Amino acid sequence: MKTLNWADLRALGKTDSAQRWTPRPEIAEYFSTIRSPSRAYPHSYARAAMTKKFSRWLTDHHPELASQVGLTPTEEQI
Repeated sequence: MKTLNWADLRALGKTDSAQRWTPRPEIAEYFSTIRSPSRAYPHSYARAAMTKKFSRWLTDHHPELASQVGLTPTEEQI
């Protein structure tokens, strides 16, 4: 399974002036248990979004968004 990079994350959220990435509201539920970004930890959500676990979750729960960023379901998921 492919993992996401910064270019993919830009399509799934936005960054503020301090470079803290925040997800779109429709996928924010995945990040509810993860420490929110701060000046000390600006990439906490972004690092979680660059994992295989998030890629699998996105293809399972939001296949239309996953296809927009180039994720396709693996044979195990079909």
